[in-house]
Amino acid sequence: MSEQTRVVVGYDGGQTGEDALAFGQRWCRASGDRLVVVTVHPGPHAIGPARVDAEWVAYEREEADRLLEEARAQVGSDLDADYQRVDAGSAAHGLHDLAEAGGMLVVLGTRRAGRRRTFPGSTAQRLMQGSALPVAIVPWGYADTAEGPLESVAAAYVDTPDGRVALEHAVRIAAHLSGRLQIVSVVPDTRVLPGLGEPRLYGQGQRQDYRRALDEAVIAAGSQVEVSGDLRDGPVVEALTELSPADADLLVCGSRGYGPIRRVLLGGVSSRVVRHSRIPVVVVPRGDS
Repeated sequence: MSEQTRVVVGYDGGQTGEDALAFGQRWCRASGDRLVVVTVHPGPHAIGPARVDAEWVAYEREEADRLLEEARAQVGSDLDADYQRVDAGSAAHGLHDLAEAGGMLVVLGTRRAGRRRTFPGSTAQRLMQGSALPVAIVPWGYADTAEGPLESVAAAYVDTPDGRVALEHAVRIAAHLSGRLQIVSVVPDTRVLPGLGEPRLYGQGQRQDYRRALDEAVIAAGSQVEVSGDLRDGPVVEALTELSPADADLLVCGSRGYGPIRRVLLGGVSSRVVRHSRIPVVVVPRGDS
């Protein structure tokens, strides 16, 4: 990792902003990354009465500055932090442009109140369909209970080319945080079709295949970080979303197996995990193929 890589936190005030900021601070304390707190506000419209438009833009800028001061009051004095007000047509556009400039991570809070699970809003949904950087979604109410450094990284793993790319990201993240890695592989509750043989024997064979792949992944990652394997039974989404803060500090999920390379692209599993997880979810970009 480059020195003082950036962690971009989208801050819009309230519980959502506080949760994202709490996770960003924990990450930066563990990694030494530079915290970049961002508020995005609309720029001038291309059309419209100039005076009214100027007054409206001035008001929006004042509000953005107020939010940055609010965020500044929440950031510990032990952290290096920058505070940026960004003019853009939308929050997703502004954060997307910052991601294109490089860094480690973009962090956003959850939009669904009262439920201590992740649930991305429209800005996060847009970022997770093309961001160049990993995108972290933080559960509602996270700031109320978050404390201490990030130490444990869980990685959702399946033995496919894209699953291996996601695991490589997770290994780098765990090493970057000086943390330990837990590789989580879930045996799906696949229904046995006629002609596949006796269901019990098929299930045993499938589980053995998953155990073998998990053991190989643990051995491969063990040369870089402290690592353990966790084989769970499906359904896959339920098994992953029931990981609790006692299990891990964050969960790394991969992108889908097709689309632009080196971009975050939600797939069938990851799109459901980010709507229901009990711990922060980091969705990482696809690989090169």
